[in-house]
Amino acid sequence: MKKKLLILFAFSLTLTSCDAFKVEPNVTIKNDINLTIDGENVDGIQGKWIITSEEKKENGKDIIIITIEKNELD
Repeated sequence: MKKKLLILFAFSLTLTSCDAFKVEPNVTIKNDINLTIDGENVDGIQGKWIITSEEKKENGKDIIIITIEKNELD
């Protein structure tokens, strides 16, 4: 009986310690940013802004690239 429990415990430990149950979330964040200076919009700032980020690895370093694009209002 003890031998079976020990084998069962070792088996369950093996399953939980490997990447068989690895979960990675897929996250999308959308923020509206309203930028004003002294309560008024500044020319050239008002509009729709798209902010994206990209992660990559170069020369053993983690690099995050943030891109900000402006789309004019219709």
